[in-house]
Amino acid sequence: MAIGEIFLGSFFQVLFDKLASMGVDYVQQEGISITLLHKCKGMLEIINAVLDDAEDKQLNGERLAKLWLDDVRDLAYDMEDLLDEVEIEATQAKSKAESSTSRGQVKRKFPFFSRPCSLVSKTKLQEITGKFEEILKKKALLSLKENVVDRSHYTNKRLPSTSLPEPQFFGREKEEAEILKLLTVEAKNANSPLSIVSIVGMGGVGKTALAQWLYNDARVSSCFERRAWVCVSDVFDVLDITKTILRSVTGEPCENKDLNELQVKLKDNLSRKKFLVVLDNVWKVKYGEWTSLLKPFEAGAKGSKIIITTRNNPIVSITRASPYPLKELSLDDCTSLLAHHALGARNFERHRALETIGKKIAEKCRGLPLAVKMLGGLLRNRENPDEWEAILNNKI
Repeated sequence: MAIGEIFLGSFFQVLFDKLASMGVDYVQQEGISITLLHKCKGMLEIINAVLDDAEDKQLNGERLAKLWLDDVRDLAYDMEDLLDEVEIEATQAKSKAESSTSRGQVKRKFPFFSRPCSLVSKTKLQEITGKFEEILKKKALLSLKENVVDRSHYTNKRLPSTSLPEPQFFGREKEEAEILKLLTVEAKNANSPLSIVSIVGMGGVGKTALAQWLYNDARVSSCFERRAWVCVSDVFDVLDITKTILRSVTGEPCENKDLNELQVKLKDNLSRKKFLVVLDNVWKVKYGEWTSLLKPFEAGAKGSKIIITTRNNPIVSITRASPYPLKELSLDDCTSLLAHHALGARNFERHRALETIGKKIAEKCRGLPLAVKMLGGLLRNRENPDEWEAILNNKI
């Protein structure tokens, strides 16, 4: 996964969240056209659906795709600035209204929105809508396709995950404790059926890292007689996934390509055994593929668990998993993570000259640990503030 894709995906999620948080009354009382805002949201969803294909084309050296992604990034900044401006105006209006009420003045029906949205905001929204339309026209010229995930043809792709955890893990204490409880309490319940927990979140937010720590936690491993880790990635191949699980369970090589024989053998090895299977980085799965994969698992003991990590909510519905949404890391945790990867330290206590710049870089990562790790790698063992400033000011 490229750094640019991480940031754009993060940006788009932030924008979707902000748009969702704005109720109809909120928008209308601010004097904003609800129709225009809905139009922007619809166009944003169309652009978001083709980001993967645009990223592929850019990594293949297509200059027009890079320019298109630059335009999308700039538009995302503009949209966020506008939404921030509207929120600030609404907050100021609310504060003034509450202040007037406390002095005994008459409270209006809509005190929070007594001041209409500035002409600047209205003009900006019209400009942004025009930019959206231009970007969509260019999208058609580039023949970008929706929800395309085909990264086999270039080498700059994310490495397959393993079950081994990162040497240092920052934040996530609350999330780890909550999912740990889900795994261990039900695992000890003799009447608990096979259940599925799905860690859901945007790319780069740390789903895999959290799953790795849970998988290797002594309290978790002591609850399960059989464990297996599978990096699923782009293609949900039932045969390959079954072979990987069987190898983990038996500790033996598995070259057999007959799905029936593999599943019968896996069923025998899981029979009456409590197991934990992690399916990491699941991009897409069809219902038929999912039910086929599950067949051997029915023989396992009560309390068995499957953990899925995914960025796609439809997978939660198909697998009937209990969703656990994973949010961004706090700024403090991102700063500590940056110090670890860049300086080999837990904080900036011994590098005060870099602390302010480091916090600004961490803030630009928008709570995404994978982005922090990548930028920390670029700054590895570099202690010249000018080099840190260069990374901070880079358009990425």
